[in-house]
Amino acid sequence: MIIAITGASGVGKTSILKELSKNLSEDKSVKIFHFDDMDLPNWDELEDLKKWQEEATIECIDKLVKTARKENVHVLFEGSTEIKFYLQGFEKNSYANFKILLFDCSQEIMKNRLIQRGQPELYHSDMIGWLNYLRNEAIERNIEIVKTDESTISEIGQKIIEELD
Repeated sequence: MIIAITGASGVGKTSILKELSKNLSEDKSVKIFHFDDMDLPNWDELEDLKKWQEEATIECIDKLVKTARKENVHVLFEGSTEIKFYLQGFEKNSYANFKILLFDCSQEIMKNRLIQRGQPELYHSDMIGWLNYLRNEAIERNIEIVKTDESTISEIGQKIIEELD
């Protein structure tokens, strides 16, 4: 099983997977990956961000599918990317054992989290637009929305672990 998690900055993707990394550190049947761990381009020099995001997401899915198949492991992956790009990657690889989750929270919670982690500059109209875009995309594509402001990190982590069983 591959679980791909998307969401805007500040919704809890990284925090929850960091907690899961601690809890699953001894479990060799689960591997966790973060989109931000890959080589990211210089954003100022990038001509077409959307095209780069699409290609990079599909490339990541290629690697995740190879890892899941070759090592016979579950994979958890988080990255702030469009749901349709995840779907394209899984379709390209003829991989059906996946689930996509959108992590979501209120704008106020997002703002507070970004301030608390020292990134208040990420709370701006484009990020709010991205939050809403992903929310609408999830609804249109019938993707599960996990409200991270309504559950604890432990509760969400437990839900993800149950998805792997």
